[in-house]
Amino acid sequence: MQHSESERSYVARHKWPLFHFAGCVFAVGMRLVAQRHRFRLALLFARAIVPVVRRTEAYRLQRACKIDGDIEIALHLVLSVLTKTGVAFDPLFVVSGYDELRKAHAGGQGVLLICPHATLSLLLPRLLHNQGLQAIVIAADPLTRIGGTSKLAHVLQPSPTFLVTMTALLRGGRIVCAMPDRAEHHPRQTVQFETAAGPIIIAPALMRVAARCGARVVFSEMHVEGHAIGAAFIAASAADDPSADVITADFIEFVRAHINSRFREKLKCRDVVRFTNVETDTKQAS
Repeated sequence: MQHSESERSYVARHKWPLFHFAGCVFAVGMRLVAQRHRFRLALLFARAIVPVVRRTEAYRLQRACKIDGDIEIALHLVLSVLTKTGVAFDPLFVVSGYDELRKAHAGGQGVLLICPHATLSLLLPRLLHNQGLQAIVIAADPLTRIGGTSKLAHVLQPSPTFLVTMTALLRGGRIVCAMPDRAEHHPRQTVQFETAAGPIIIAPALMRVAARCGARVVFSEMHVEGHAIGAAFIAASAADDPSADVITADFIEFVRAHINSRFREKLKCRDVVRFTNVETDTKQAS
């Protein structure tokens, strides 16, 4: 049976409250489950509700960013419900290139940690928190929590002067997490580039701040990988020429590689570190 555009729009508008209610019921049930098993169950639940998630406005908006797949968006929605309702969980991270971040931060240097606009990048503060690192997150919500915990993240809210504050933080040796993606292109303020998924727009202002204050720049991305969250870190190749243009060009190639899945294939050839909230085990990738 074929549905008209208006009928599909009606379904999309009215499915979201039902999905939200189901998520809250799921969160209540998760309180009865041991914390160490909650993330695995959340991932299974996310896979099951992908067809429902596809009908929501939240899904449409995130797909417009051209970064995430269906399972990433569904898992983000599930984990967000758990975090907002105070249900603690311990995500399993499969991490590549963490030494890039460790080296960049060595000696107390400030680090700008840049991510594409991917939903699971919101778990980046949790990964850093697990490793004893305090990061500043550029976010609109001052009550942003570290995923799976009751702790508030250290938030820097966008404002007319937030770049000045960000400069001081980087010069003070802090780690600042940011997403430079933008929804609209403004000449001289943003850069638009093509990818296999379509055009993406970024604002190089963050890169200019990092270049001016001599901060190190590392790129990161997160995605679902099997039964875990796959995360990767790659340092910008701007050590010899730390200019905003070079950093921006590196980030564009990083995003393109992530979208084309070439980047994930490289992870198979590198050492993998498995992070949990409890312990850290290092294994050689097969």
